[in-house]
Amino acid sequence: MSNRYRWRDNPNILARLIDANNLNTWKAQEVVLKPNEACAFIVDGRIGDILTEKVVSNIAGGFNRFIGDMMGVTAKDRRLLFAMTGPADIAIPFTGNLPNGTKVTGFANIRVQLRGEDIPKLLNMFANSAPVLDRKRVAEVLHNELMMRVINPSLAECSDEAMLRSSAFQDKFEMRTEVELRATLSTLGFTILKAFVTSNQTDNEKIIQLQSELAAATNTEGAHAEALMERIAIREAATLRRIECEVNVAKAEAAGKVSVELQSELKELRKQEAQWEAELKRDEGQANLRMKESSHKTEQAMALFEQVQAKKRDRIAQQMEHQNQRMDKQNDLQMKMMEMAANNDALTPEVMQEFLRQQTAQKAVDGPGGEIEQSSQASNEQNCPSCSKPIMAGWKACPHCGIAL
Repeated sequence: MSNRYRWRDNPNILARLIDANNLNTWKAQEVVLKPNEACAFIVDGRIGDILTEKVVSNIAGGFNRFIGDMMGVTAKDRRLLFAMTGPADIAIPFTGNLPNGTKVTGFANIRVQLRGEDIPKLLNMFANSAPVLDRKRVAEVLHNELMMRVINPSLAECSDEAMLRSSAFQDKFEMRTEVELRATLSTLGFTILKAFVTSNQTDNEKIIQLQSELAAATNTEGAHAEALMERIAIREAATLRRIECEVNVAKAEAAGKVSVELQSELKELRKQEAQWEAELKRDEGQANLRMKESSHKTEQAMALFEQVQAKKRDRIAQQMEHQNQRMDKQNDLQMKMMEMAANNDALTPEVMQEFLRQQTAQKAVDGPGGEIEQSSQASNEQNCPSCSKPIMAGWKACPHCGIAL
């Protein structure tokens, strides 16, 4: 079973340039061109056939023969340029000031489309950049020109924020965008379909959030990654469409030409957006609940662990106290026996050396398990055969009567 080569692995990608000379290293795959997707063949800098909505099977094995027929076997430069030919929304953030000093932040949305015959112009974008073109890259290319030629002049003509939200401002903005950016976009292969601006704080935050979610989803791996990116892309498109619809309704109201269809579409878009928000809050609540449950279990486990450690510390402290008491008793006993030996003139150098040896040996074995050592020591106690007083095994003289042992 052949694999499918996915040239567009996330909704932000608009085009991808591939070196066909490396295709013989690929595994057997098939390329599927979906609606609004195209593939152009480039041979030694010349544009060949442009395929749309076709399936090119076995791109690695039999594809060598295929590109040999399409490009020429002796060609040195053989490349494939995949592109998305459907409408694409380029949301460009901006910050500016009105003449009265009011700061304005928002998004300028420019809807563009790449037509099949203009696909070769995309090579201008790949001259000195990565072989992948996405919406972010297009926004970066357009940003400075948009600010200088469209945003700043448009804001300079606004007396206040009310005028900024007027239909007249939207009309001038769209007209100015088409005039000022037409040449640049045409050079890149794009045609302007629509342009509008939003400075509503709620909408700004929503667009930023959706863009962040989509960027994070593109770095996600696994079976659900593609479905997640698709859901976010749909939500973003619906949000932009709702903003555009509000702009269109405002224009229609200003002209006294509000249609039932336009109002119904706006109502449906708002309803859908509210439903998505409710679902997101529900999912977020469930996720927070699972997180709290997991955190509670972790806290319980840590508390139980701390209880075990506390009992262990108490047990060690009790053992140490017991050992210290036993060592104190042992030292007292040895001191008394040495005094008794001295009083009976039996504290010879041999007896003194034996006392020290016994004391050193006892301290060496003291520690964990000292109770066992103590019981073994008790079994080593004996009585003097002369005076019947207690002595330790291994002593050479009795400290009580001085008799040699």
